[in-house]
Amino acid sequence: MILPRFIRKILAIFRGSVSPVMIVLSVAMGFWFGLVPGWSGFHTVIVALMLILNIHLGLFLLSAGIGKVLCLAAAPVLYYVGLGVQNYLSGLLALLASVPVLGMTDFSRYSVAGAIVVGPIIGVVAGLLLARSVIGFRRMFLKLEEGSDKFKKWYSNRWVRILDRLLIGKRTKDAKALFTGKTKVVRKAGVILAVLVVLASVGIASLVKDNTIKKYATGVLTRANGAEVNMEELDLSVLTGAVSVSGIQVTDAQKPQNNQVSIEKIAADASLYNLLLGKVVMENVEVSEVKFNQERATPGKVAEAEQKPSVFDPCDFKLEVADISKLETYFKNAKAVKEWLQKVRRWLPKSKGKDEEAATEADRKPHKYLEYLEARAIVPPSPRVLAKQILLDKVEIPSPVFGNSRIRLENLSDAPQAAGLPVRFELKSNATTAALDATFDYSRRGDGPVISGTFAGVDLSKIQSSLGENAGLVFEKGTASGKFNGKITSESIDLTIDVAIRELQAKGRGKGVLGLGSKTTSEALGVLGELSTTIRVVGPITQPRLVFDAKALTEAFKEALVKAGKKKVSEEIDKQLEKHIGDKLGDKVPDEIKDAIKKPGDLIKGLGGLLGGKEKQDE
Repeated sequence: MILPRFIRKILAIFRGSVSPVMIVLSVAMGFWFGLVPGWSGFHTVIVALMLILNIHLGLFLLSAGIGKVLCLAAAPVLYYVGLGVQNYLSGLLALLASVPVLGMTDFSRYSVAGAIVVGPIIGVVAGLLLARSVIGFRRMFLKLEEGSDKFKKWYSNRWVRILDRLLIGKRTKDAKALFTGKTKVVRKAGVILAVLVVLASVGIASLVKDNTIKKYATGVLTRANGAEVNMEELDLSVLTGAVSVSGIQVTDAQKPQNNQVSIEKIAADASLYNLLLGKVVMENVEVSEVKFNQERATPGKVAEAEQKPSVFDPCDFKLEVADISKLETYFKNAKAVKEWLQKVRRWLPKSKGKDEEAATEADRKPHKYLEYLEARAIVPPSPRVLAKQILLDKVEIPSPVFGNSRIRLENLSDAPQAAGLPVRFELKSNATTAALDATFDYSRRGDGPVISGTFAGVDLSKIQSSLGENAGLVFEKGTASGKFNGKITSESIDLTIDVAIRELQAKGRGKGVLGLGSKTTSEALGVLGELSTTIRVVGPITQPRLVFDAKALTEAFKEALVKAGKKKVSEEIDKQLEKHIGDKLGDKVPDEIKDAIKKPGDLIKGLGGLLGGKEKQDE
């Protein structure tokens, strides 16, 4: 064979049995395949269609090569076409993303979105031009074969036929068959081959995709954490749906030599359908060996965070006349609390203004030529990873209130705002009676999710060690429970907490509560067995204020002081009567009077409630 087989196959198209329809399809699919950058679920679908349909392999490969060159040469064009597609045909992209295997394509890339629309147009035009040329050549060949005796005589020579076969290859025996032959659209053997190729591609992709998903997951977590997040291994089987992640380390941005948290292994079964869409949706996730504040082998990288000055303005939160205090007033180590809030801030939703979005868009515009192929649309991220339920048992929480605990998380994802599902957090202590149940509602549109929940069984004596001397209280006993609701974003917090305390035993110290002094505060707390109040936490997320309902607290302490005064007066009268009357008269006092003297409270009531001891009569 003098000419390469590939070239002979291309030349044989003009004289072969490839129908014009299949010529158009071969060229169109080849250009479409080549124009879309990279390799994705889209390319797997095109390859499967190529095997199923009677596509000419040579034409497809030639067109794909030309399309790939055109993709690199026209990268800016694809970028700007993709801008229009994202703005006006986003519904089409959403529809394509919902198709299995095809959904594994990253349609947020401008170049991909542009090529998806431009590819078939260019391919069909090129295919029609080639088909027209082939039809013209075949008509000329038929005319020569049927109308020219000299051509018939020349072509009947043995050496001409041998040379024609060597240079180009075989052709149809009859030129009329080029126009009268039936077109085979589907390859029967190709259907089975396509299934095998798709399964093999998915299997290979599951091995190759591990690194891609691992890189994506660590990137998302690192940006959210503001410091390096590492994973030793990530195994994802598209065929079985098994997901396993091991060796997770989340760097503490404040102390890069330590981890905020480290997890030995996470295992779950994922939905096969969603895996074919490029998403990891897990029903039940098992987490083992969770540890906090562990030293790293090497310090993690920390991103440079923009520090904005925190300004607290009571008018922003529409605060009424109340007692507004800083954290330093009540917490012994307010700095540690603020550092913890700074860490949490990175994981909270952000509220962006139009100016910030415009600035972000300007920053994301390509500055280098090849960046036109990688640029992505600024759209709400689609959740790629969703864990419907995560269970963590026997987690050692560094807090005397909870200690060894059981944690359950629901609907945890990489894009909760886009998922629109309520994220639930349940914490139940195995060591104490404390429990916490919080729900972040992302179904509402706004600056951030609405948070609500309840807490119960909080032992106040266990939080005493974290309270400062200015708190004015020393809790000896008591159990707090209640509910909370409000909004939390990465910029601010406005949370209302309704607290109910039962079996309260406490005493005052320092200035006491509400300026009453330690002695008066202790007297009030001595008879105040229950207390209900409302506390608001408002302000910048790293500099919040505690807002107390001073009016309600004052009324509660007034009632307690009155009750304490009555009790004190009653005890003093009892003491004096026993001393001055009971001891002197002795047996001369009648039994009825003795009983009254021993119960001065009843005696006071009998005197008409002179000291406020009169009971209310039943109506």
